[in-house]
Amino acid sequence: MARCNEAMTKGGLQIRMTVFVTSAVLLISTAVLVIMAGRISRDYERMLDNRISDDLVAITRNIEQRMLRIEDATRTIVNTASLLVEDISDLDSVLYHTVYSINDILGMSIIYSKDYGFVGKFCERYAYLDHNGRILSGTKVYEGEPDARYHWQECYDRETSMWSDPTEGEISGLDIVCYVMPVFDDEGEHAGVSYSWVPLSYVTSFVTSYKIREDIDISIYNGNGAMLVAPDDYILKLSPDDLIVREAEIGHLGWKVILSADRNIIEEEVRKRLVSLGVMILLMSILLVLAIAFVVRHVARPFARRQYLIEKEKAVMDNEMQLASAAQKELIPHVSPPFPERKGIDISATLYPARKVGGDLYDYFILGNTLYFCIGDVSGKGVQASLFMAATHYLFRSVAAGNTAAADVAGRINVSLCADNENCRFITFWFGCLDLASGRLEYVNAGHGAPVLVRNGKAEFFPLSDNMPLGIYDGERYISRSAVLLPGDILLLYTDGVTEAMNPDENVLGPGPMMQAAESVSDGSASDVVGKVLERVIQHTSGAELSDDVTMLCVKFIKTES
Repeated sequence: MARCNEAMTKGGLQIRMTVFVTSAVLLISTAVLVIMAGRISRDYERMLDNRISDDLVAITRNIEQRMLRIEDATRTIVNTASLLVEDISDLDSVLYHTVYSINDILGMSIIYSKDYGFVGKFCERYAYLDHNGRILSGTKVYEGEPDARYHWQECYDRETSMWSDPTEGEISGLDIVCYVMPVFDDEGEHAGVSYSWVPLSYVTSFVTSYKIREDIDISIYNGNGAMLVAPDDYILKLSPDDLIVREAEIGHLGWKVILSADRNIIEEEVRKRLVSLGVMILLMSILLVLAIAFVVRHVARPFARRQYLIEKEKAVMDNEMQLASAAQKELIPHVSPPFPERKGIDISATLYPARKVGGDLYDYFILGNTLYFCIGDVSGKGVQASLFMAATHYLFRSVAAGNTAAADVAGRINVSLCADNENCRFITFWFGCLDLASGRLEYVNAGHGAPVLVRNGKAEFFPLSDNMPLGIYDGERYISRSAVLLPGDILLLYTDGVTEAMNPDENVLGPGPMMQAAESVSDGSASDVVGKVLERVIQHTSGAELSDDVTMLCVKFIKTES
């Protein structure tokens, strides 16, 4: 009987403790929610301001990134045009492919001065997308100087790029805004001006697509006060007291973005949220009374412990991925073009990261008249792979700078990586030394995939030397090979993330489509080759998640340099 009473007493005590804890939690939760509701009600003006300001920052950033892509495309055309001032007929395919590849650009043109192209006359080469979706190209010869709306003289005087005022395109017939850049010849003399045509309808379309909320209106004006995107008629009819207006400038463009919102609509939304919050308080009160006792007694404690361990492990893994990603991004070169003063070489590279950070790397630098460049893929993923990649990058920079023989460079890097390699990491590696004066290339392949050589529009695999990956055996003797690059040759280095990219059906891309993509833009720049291959990879994956980094390094040998 005593034991029975003791059990009953303990049971009653547990019940009372459960009721006490449940009531305390319920009261505290309700009080917190009521306080929050009161504070939201008092501070709704601040909430409205924050909402509009956040939307403005996001929209401004998206528009600037969109415009930067147009500027980069124009810059690529200008670099190409500077090389072709003596034979401007070769520009047609470059203009065509750029208009085809960049959706935001309706057309592009280059107006050469009267000293180039047609003797004594201004000459315009252009390509644009007509209303039927066809890309048309042609040539226009001016009897005098081009129309003032093309900013010919202004661009010459400023000797720098600029965004034009809105104007009617003479060729397209549409209202457009142009990104204008001067073109110089090899001696730094003005050769012409390049334009990218962006219809105002395009600007309005993609600005509208960035609307985070339907009840927010966006209008844009350039630095001269000319309207690029007009506000809605609905907004114009509202009184100033019914409007919430915020504005910001778009970085280097000098454009002003104005966001306008109907105060009444947003205030109504806040009121609805307050009502929802009140309903939530009522529901939580009922649910807490019914559920807390059971959760505290049977579920919460073991579940919380298990959840804590899961979250802790996930946090460690996420931290490792962030560290690995940061290290990878810090080490690879980002400047484009990397050597603008060099007219005989064109280099472009990309590292398109997968969800899981790997150990891909590429690097390049010039000492004297020799270009040193490499690409590699570390085994495994995560922090350890990232550290191994960083060590390889450091060794490449330090060893290659003091050695001219490719085999010696590979051997010394290998010995250093083998030392204290407790995790048994290794890296497939391709390294080359290119003499820019003669085109002679000495290279070593350490277990990496064969590069692709595009010569005269035809792609083929580059010959390989049979060597072991770096970091496996410190006694490996690496054998180098040599070749001579001819003007116009393109050498494409890549990791297996390119050829082994899978679509949703788990079919890999393979080397064939990659080589075809490189061939299709063999007359273009190194950036065109990298962009075309990356476009083909993304097209093949069709939205499937990448299992490995997509890394490429493209070197185009344009001419020998003395």
